[in-house]
Amino acid sequence: MIVGYKYKKTQVNILLFVFIFLNGMLISVTNFQSLYSYVYTFVLFCLINEFLKAKSFFFKNLLVLNFFIFLSILLYWGQYLIMPDWFGFTGMYGGVGTDDSRFFAAIASSVENIPRYAMGYIDVNHSFVDFLKILYPFKIVHPLTILFPNLLGICFIPYFTERLSFHLTNNLKVSRLSFLLVVICPVILSNGLILMRDGWVAFLTIAGVFYLLKRNNRSFIIILIILFFIRPGSAILLLLAPVFYFKKSILKGKKINKIPKVVLVFSMVAVVSYLMLPFLTEYLAVKGLDSFERASFVETTIKKADAGSIIYKIYTLPIYLKIPIGFVFFLFLPFFQGEFYTLNILNIRTIMFTTIMPILSLFYFRYFFSGVVYMYQKNEKEMKLFLYLFCFFLLIISQASIQPRHKTALMPFFYIFVAYGVHNGNSSSKAFGTFVFVFLFVIQFYMTLF
Repeated sequence: MIVGYKYKKTQVNILLFVFIFLNGMLISVTNFQSLYSYVYTFVLFCLINEFLKAKSFFFKNLLVLNFFIFLSILLYWGQYLIMPDWFGFTGMYGGVGTDDSRFFAAIASSVENIPRYAMGYIDVNHSFVDFLKILYPFKIVHPLTILFPNLLGICFIPYFTERLSFHLTNNLKVSRLSFLLVVICPVILSNGLILMRDGWVAFLTIAGVFYLLKRNNRSFIIILIILFFIRPGSAILLLLAPVFYFKKSILKGKKINKIPKVVLVFSMVAVVSYLMLPFLTEYLAVKGLDSFERASFVETTIKKADAGSIIYKIYTLPIYLKIPIGFVFFLFLPFFQGEFYTLNILNIRTIMFTTIMPILSLFYFRYFFSGVVYMYQKNEKEMKLFLYLFCFFLLIISQASIQPRHKTALMPFFYIFVAYGVHNGNSSSKAFGTFVFVFLFVIQFYMTLF
């Protein structure tokens, strides 16, 4: 065991040295001034790692950060060579790209690297813009300058996924596999390597649930406050998570024990929602939601993008069909499209999201459902409760968000179930997982051809 540990530690150190060297070279030839941001990001990393009390994971987490920085630089250069006018950003919002160039326009110290079509967003007020200004309170003259500190939002996701996975399963193999799966997740990479807040939301959500289960109230509250600042809607979801994890002692009373736990949980969710109704109503109105339905978003953005799409057809169904079908639709997102080009432009992020991820998902869902069946057969209470929380989060996002990239926040949860299914199972659970694999393959094949 000691020899194996030293061997793995040596591997980590060698890879860390290689990525630091490569990153230093790439940054130097791209924008030398961004080296200061690289060093500053390392300082912030040390402070965050200290706050998280992850000293034993220091080099492992630092390796993840440098690996993500390396990928981010490659993505920057790929997009720059494909679309020079967008200065390494993802491209036009609503077309090839997303909001990253807009966020940069709002915080850039000069207009030198702001794409022409993002000029209208200079000095725009936004909570994430305010967060970025706090994160890096210096001059921002190049995209890499702010991209590096923003990657702190995804570099700790593998760490918390591993810790939470071990807490739930007490299995080192499961926790280590979940760590690896998150590191190479195309969904997290496609939305976290760019100047967006989805990586931060995923990090804060998984960290918040971890601290909740560890009964670390102080850290949970800090995480919750930061998440409210970055994306209030996601913070509301995390705020409801404690409802699923009340101390078991409150369920020991004779009268309470007769009440089904599911009824108790949803009743308390209803109470919390009622108390927050004034704030929720105002926030949802700003986001274009009519009650539980995001009607304006469906009839404008989705309809404009493709009125014949499956997602538009689903979200124009009656509510009693839209909710369950929308939930299933979001569970299996993204679907295979095999589209390498958007508007005749090679779209690297789309390739990751709608080509690579759907292929990997065929295997992931095989083990996901195999693990779910096995945990019910063995009555794994902690994992079952965690599954209910995952489904609750997914249900809300599928109805109140309707944006596929918002599923990024739940990918760490998903990989915990996948890793659990890989290392736990029997003949019946594995058979069910294989059936799901074949079924999804046929569905994807049919959708691709027809």
